[in-house]
Amino acid sequence: MEKLYNSIYNSLDRRDYTAARKYIEELAPHDPVEAARLMVSLYIEQEDSRGAMQAWGKLDTLLPHDFFTQFLHARILFMEKLYVSAYKELKDIQLPSDKVYGYGEKIANLMGQCCRILGRTGEAAQAYKKAAEWASEPALKAMEYSNYLFNLHYSGSHSAEYLRQQAEGFGQLFHGVEVFKQHPRRDLEKPLRIGYLSPDIRHHVVLCFCYDLLTAYSRDKFEVYVYMLGPEDEYSEKIKRQVTGWRNLRGLPFHEAARVIHDDEIDILVDLAGHTKGNGLPIMAYKPAPVQISGIGYFASTGLDAVDYFLGDCCLDGDGAFNEFVEDLIVLPHSHFCYRPLHNVPLPQEAPFLRNGYVTFGSFNNFAKVTDEVLAVWNKILSAVPQSHLLLKASVFDGGETEAYTRERLLKAGLPMDRVECRGFSEDYLPSYGDMDIALDTFPYPGGGTSCDALYMGRPLISLVGKSHGERFGYSLLKNLGLEELAAFAEDEYISRAVMLAEDRELLAGLQKSIRGMMQKSPLMDSRLYLQEMEAAYTDAWEKYESGQRK
Repeated sequence: MEKLYNSIYNSLDRRDYTAARKYIEELAPHDPVEAARLMVSLYIEQEDSRGAMQAWGKLDTLLPHDFFTQFLHARILFMEKLYVSAYKELKDIQLPSDKVYGYGEKIANLMGQCCRILGRTGEAAQAYKKAAEWASEPALKAMEYSNYLFNLHYSGSHSAEYLRQQAEGFGQLFHGVEVFKQHPRRDLEKPLRIGYLSPDIRHHVVLCFCYDLLTAYSRDKFEVYVYMLGPEDEYSEKIKRQVTGWRNLRGLPFHEAARVIHDDEIDILVDLAGHTKGNGLPIMAYKPAPVQISGIGYFASTGLDAVDYFLGDCCLDGDGAFNEFVEDLIVLPHSHFCYRPLHNVPLPQEAPFLRNGYVTFGSFNNFAKVTDEVLAVWNKILSAVPQSHLLLKASVFDGGETEAYTRERLLKAGLPMDRVECRGFSEDYLPSYGDMDIALDTFPYPGGGTSCDALYMGRPLISLVGKSHGERFGYSLLKNLGLEELAAFAEDEYISRAVMLAEDRELLAGLQKSIRGMMQKSPLMDSRLYLQEMEAAYTDAWEKYESGQRK
């Protein structure tokens, strides 16, 4: 029997599903329950929800009311995008105390995913925190803690001290790691060697923020290496041709990946993912480069002592921002990124309010950022601007029970649903800005790529300025663009600015025509200025290391 089980697990590891099915069928006469569980898992691995549900019916007949039977059912419901049903199933699971460390992580992770999608952001953060506590493997524990930290920012405005304390919890996971203490002395005649670590150097929003950083650098002063942590595409190929070196470290154990970077003799390693999906922070924990920086792809402290600096700018980082970070802050004099759209989309030709006779506000943000407090403020704006409409575009409006659940949320918030249009997700969403007049930012977690896209498509953005680094992204955008008047420092100001702009049709039409040009001339898209400031920051960080100010 042990040999048969090993054959099943080895086949699954190799993704040899034909062999796995054969061995599972051989197991069925001897252990029908385990065979039924494995058959469900086999279909799930193949992303065949229909087959999985049929196999689950057999398992439920053999072992009803079992916690793992319930979990597998929730997993299939999630595959079918029945997030409300999956959430309810997970809530009913009574996990035996002796099974917590074997199964708890999987159950809590799935609960976190459901809650995030459904806008139950506080529950999502706590679910991921439990998943981290219950994870049995260090890599899983790190992944789940990253999920926790990321989702913590959806769930409300927290104090700088609290955010830092929670981030430090991630750093504590790596206190036993043996870091690289010896780094080759750099030949002063050679260019500084910069490494970039990310899973997102592909068709991804992060590439919009770092494309010029990876391609427009001074080749006489710097060499650039990219350490990819995920699948590649045609955008990856474009970058490959413009950098000194490219390595895909996907799937390597953390210490082996760190060894590759160390052996490349990287001087400054820059993490572009933070605590986002598929990140390389556990690699950074080994300190493979003498100077390490994080930023752009994430908006809060990594929590790692091994990371020396976090990248910010003068608009993001006020006096209190330093309290949020384990790292020292690099405060650039303008924008901390340079925006480059990945698609060339023409500006809309006609203002929607001229075509419709009313102003259309809108948000294309990830709907997990749209809290009940945000909905309440948006409702006040619609009330103050008669006949105005609200256009929402997000994956939660792709149909089914999740859309019904979300529409019910909008109704409970008091929104006039006859003036609210909900559209599902689409990859080529930029032309949809032609149906929006004014973009409304979310808070306390503001938009990132969607805010840049809205401005690039000529849509003025109303943003609420928060206290933390991550809550001031919209303000940094508007300040660098020369439109700081559209940034508000209180909810009533946010409402009044939106109302004022909607009522001043001449100003609104003028902004819609001019914002793209303003953006192209601003620090947000000035590649030359941005590279000068970034390269000066790199040089300064290296000089501090060389002089012994940082070790």
